[in-house]
Amino acid sequence: MRKLYLEGTKKLVMEDNKEVQLDYYLVEDYKDRGQVISLYGIKIVKHMDSYLETEYTEPISYSRDIVKDMVHKLCDNGVTLVSMFEIVDDLVSDCI
Repeated sequence: MRKLYLEGTKKLVMEDNKEVQLDYYLVEDYKDRGQVISLYGIKIVKHMDSYLETEYTEPISYSRDIVKDMVHKLCDNGVTLVSMFEIVDDLVSDCI
């Protein structure tokens, strides 16, 4: 079972003057290995006109705070779905 927590929204104007809204979510996923363990990932939803597009990372960490901080960095910098995985990979590498 997954829970989504909306952490931020960003509106961007594209080169063709179309407006895009990006919603940034912290995703809490549960694994049951004798006890319930929470894992956290990231989801971005792109709204453009009546079109929706989403990208979701698999769980990144057991630490809600670390992943929540990543979500806020993505939102603050207006990261789009196109570059999300590369940037998340860099953020994860910085945490190691």
